[in-house]
Parts: sequence; C-alpha cells; structure tokens
Amino acid sequence: MLLSLLSLLCLLSSCHQQATHQGTALDADPLDSAARALILSGVTQQNQNMRIAEMLTQYKQLPNYEDLPYYWFLRASALAYNFQNDSILSHIQSFRFSPAHQDETALQKFFILKAKTKSIGENNSELFKEMIKVRNEVEESKSIFIYTIDDIMAMSYFRVSDYENARKHIDLYFNEHPYKNHIRLRQRYYDIRVMISLNQRGNPEIAALLDSCKALAVQLKDTLAIMRSMEFEAHWLKAQGKTAEAVAKNRVFFKYLKKINPNSNSNINFSLNQFHDFARVFVADKQPDSAIYYMQEGIKWAEKHKIDTSAMFEIHKILSEAYALKGDYRKAYEQKEMEMKDYSLTIANRQKTAIAELSTKYETDKKDRAISSLKANNDLNRQLMRQQRWIFAIVLLLLTVIIVFIYKSYKDKFLRSEHDKLRLQNKQLLLEQKNRQNQLNPHFVYNAISNLQGLISANRKQEANQYLVTLTKVIRDMLELNRQDFITLDKEIKSLRYYVELQQMRFSHSFQFKIETGSLELENILIPPMLVQPFVENAIEHGLKNLEKEGLLQVEVTAENNTLLISIMDNGQGGQDAWVKNPNKESLSQIITEERIELLFGKDKNVSGVKISPNFKADGTGYKVEIYIPLTLYFD
Repeated sequence: MLLSLLSLLCLLSSCHQQATHQGTALDADPLDSAARALILSGVTQQNQNMRIAEMLTQYKQLPNYEDLPYYWFLRASALAYNFQNDSILSHIQSFRFSPAHQDETALQKFFILKAKTKSIGENNSELFKEMIKVRNEVEESKSIFIYTIDDIMAMSYFRVSDYENARKHIDLYFNEHPYKNHIRLRQRYYDIRVMISLNQRGNPEIAALLDSCKALAVQLKDTLAIMRSMEFEAHWLKAQGKTAEAVAKNRVFFKYLKKINPNSNSNINFSLNQFHDFARVFVADKQPDSAIYYMQEGIKWAEKHKIDTSAMFEIHKILSEAYALKGDYRKAYEQKEMEMKDYSLTIANRQKTAIAELSTKYETDKKDRAISSLKANNDLNRQLMRQQRWIFAIVLLLLTVIIVFIYKSYKDKFLRSEHDKLRLQNKQLLLEQKNRQNQLNPHFVYNAISNLQGLISANRKQEANQYLVTLTKVIRDMLELNRQDFITLDKEIKSLRYYVELQQMRFSHSFQFKIETGSLELENILIPPMLVQPFVENAIEHGLKNLEKEGLLQVEVTAENNTLLISIMDNGQGGQDAWVKNPNKESLSQIITEERIELLFGKDKNVSGVKISPNFKADGTGYKVEIYIPLTLYFD
C-alpha cells in the first residue's frame, strides 16, 4: 500500500514540474574569484579595461564560459556607465542565485539598473522607486557591492538636478567602498563632490573640496585630473564674478584639450562642451570677440567630427549674447531667431521621441496584456488538468485501497491458518521435549542409585549419608527445573556442582572439578535444563573412572557472535570412545540431549549442535565435548 501511494505521489509531482532556467551553480573557481576582485577594485585600477579584456579571454577558453555569471559581469563592467545591451542583459537577468550568493545578486541588480538609467529624465519616478527598493534589498543582504547601487543613484540624482540626494549617495558610495582609502578612489570622490557643489549656489564646502581635488590630482601625477580641477576652479571663479581669473584657468584647460585632440566618440561631447563653457566665460568677462571666435571654432569642430547638433540652440544663445554685448544687434537678433528655431526643433524632436516612447509603451502594454491573457488561459488549463489528475488519482487511490484490503484480508486468513498449524507443531515439539526430559531423568536416577548402592556395599555409611543428602538436592533441583523449558545459566551451574560433588564422593575425590564462566552475567543467560550434566556424567564414567593419575574435569562457558559455547573437557585416556562409536553401547543421555537441541533450535548445524573431539590434547589424551546454541538473554 505504501509503495502504491509513493508511486502515485511521484506521478503527481512529475506532472507539476516546470522547466526554469536556474543559471550555473557558483563554485570556488579561481577565475571567478579574480573577476570578483577586479570588479571590487573598480576605478582604483588604471588599466582595468585591459585586465578585463585579458580575463574575458581566459574565460573563453572554458567550455561553458557563457554559463558563468562573472563572465557577463565583466562584459557589462567594460561598457559605458549607462549602457544598454540586450544580449548581455538577457544573460545577466537569466541567472537565479540562492540567498547565500548575496554579492552576485547585488551585482546582477546593479547592472540591470545601470542599463535602465540610459534615458533617465525628470519624470522617471518609477525608476527611482525601483532604485530605492533595490538598495534596501542589497543593504539587507549585507552585500559588499552595495556601494555600486549608491554610485548609480548618485549619478541619476545628479542628472535630474537633485543635488542634495546626489551628495547623500556619493557620500554613502565613498564610505561603503572597500577601497575608500585608495588615492584614486578619493580623487574621483572629490571630483564628483566638486561637480555637485558647483551646482549648489553658496556652498561653503567648495573651496576645501577644490583644494583636496587639486592636491590628490598632483599626488597622482594625473595631468587630466589636474586640468579637470583647473576647469572646476574656473567655474567657481566665474560664479564669484572673478571672470578674468576664470578665463585664465579655462584657457589653460582648453589648450590642454586641444593639444591631446581626442578623436574617440566617447570624448566628442565632452570636448564640445568645453567650447560652450569657454565662450560663456568670455561673455561673462565682457570679451565678445573671443566668445564669438571660440564658438565658431566649436561649430567647425562639430561639423568636422559629424556630431549631433540637436542642441545647437545653446551655441546660438551664446553667440546672440556675444553680438549683443558687442553692439551688433542685427546679428544678435539673427542668432536669437536661429536659437528659437533650433529650440523649437529640439522641442519637436523631444515630443516625437516622447510620442514614440508612449507608442512603444502602449504596444508593450498591449503585448503584456496579451501575454497576461494567454498566461491566465494557460493557468486555467493547468488548473483543469490538475483537477483531472486529482480525480484520476483519487479513483486510482480508491482502487488501490480496495485491492490492498482484499489482498490483506486473504493474507490475514492465510496467516491465521498457518499460525494455527505452527501452534500445533510447536505444541507437539514441546510435548516431545518434555518426553525427552522424562527419558533423561530416570536414566540419571538409575546411575545415582547405583552409585549410592556402591557406597553402602563398601560400608561407607557416613559418605553414603552425605551422598544421599546431596542426591536429594540434585533430585529436588531436577524435579523443579524440568518443569521449565529454559532456566538461567547460574541455576544450571549450581545443579551441576551438586552432581559433581556426588561423583567426587563416589570416586573418593580422585579427580578435580573446575568451571570457568569469565565475565558472563549468568543470571541473564537462558539455556535448556540438564543440558550439560549428561556429558559431565559421560566424562566421569568413561574418561576419569579408572584413571591412574589424578583426573581433571573442566567446564568453560563463553559467548561470541550471539552464540553460547559450553566446553566439557577431561584429561582421561581419550581413545576409549567405543561407548560413542558402538551403537549397542551408545550413551542414551547424549542421544537425548542432541535430540533436545535439534527440537529447540532446529537442524541447522551452523546455529546449534554438539561437537565431540577425542584425543584433543597434544599427547593424544583427553576428551572434549562442545555444545553451541544461540545466546538467549533474559532480564527480569
């Protein structure tokens, strides 16, 4: 019945299994450990991208590298801050980590957020709610990578001009970073703090922050960092009205950028912004010609590098202000018209983009609703299938119970019949055992009376009287013990000692008697009554009776491997065993004892029996009988 139920449960559980992608289990691979350490070091590594490329090459030498999460984490780390790569994201999102892998879970959430911040704007309240939720989850898991979430939140708040929250999270990022004492990380932290402070009017911290920024840049001997701190100082001087000093600082920074002349697309927008900023400083310093010159250079530079000029209205705005300052109001008006035209075009493009995003969102929602509907139908179908399976299972269970009940009833009836047969057989065996015991008792009494008659005939009255007293004890024990199927070993030994005393008195103490039981607890071991006495009797009668030297009769009782072994040994002639081999003179007591053992313990000679070893000693003398039966314990 249990097997049937187990099979049924296995059938039901197999029907409910669903295939889900669980990713590859993490292991303690040295490559994963090195990748984790490289991600942790972050901006502290000058050649991080080179090291990432080398490590990705090592991963690709593994047969299952695309199933390893750190391979995809490294690929995402090598991309720009706000990246969006569907292939990388799909792999990163596919992994399912256990709660024990809190660091890997934190990295997974960081890279997903990193991709979502690509087009963040002022109306992304849902995304900020998601960031806060993710940060709380990562903080609760106590992951070492919590600083990555604060980094991305600080950048996102800065881009929507929420400078207070940006400052809060960049402070958390710095304090939580495992390498916060590294000079390169400190330099990055102070750069960001200066950028935030420049956008907070009247921030008293900016002077101290600028000093720290410049000092760390000089200590690092990083020319770009030094120039960047000079640009920050130019913005600060401009805000304080020190436009001439701001122009001087900005000129140095602009010349440096023009000297290195970056051609990579990642630096184009950054360099174009410098034309804007430099021109603004000239306007603020009442140098319209210089402002016009550098702004026109910026336009040429943009055309040369074929960059997007969708934000050109900012250029026209600066030119309009410069021409107005110069007194050329016609050109100032023309630039203002161009500014308004470009601004309108920019607004229109933004509206188109917003409409396209809304349309995409609508289509996405439409697909989501269709998927939800399909999922609901699938859930309903699965529910119907589950109900059908349960109905089938219940019917199968009822049939199984009925079959088991019928089988059990038949089996019980059969077992009762067999039990009755066994009970009758057992009763018959017990009757046969009692009969064997009754055969044994007259044999013993006959020998005892013969011994007593010999003492009386020899006129040894005192010994005969003592013999009779001991005989009385033996007969009393024999009558009492034979009423039981089993007795304790100590009672058997006590009765055996009385019997041996009788024989020692009969033969004038011509032999010694020793019995050894070792550490056995005699009162807790059960054996059939009068089991040893027949063989002791034979040893005295046939081995020690006419011995010229002093005789020795030994009985040893041991227990090993759930078997009780009783050895009866004498130092008689040993070879005089015709009483055993000759059927006409065979010991009746020995035959009865062997039959008793067979009736009680079965015919298996490996379990119980009698083993006889004549002439067992080295000099060819002695006689040894070994009785082995199952060890039966009794606790009162």
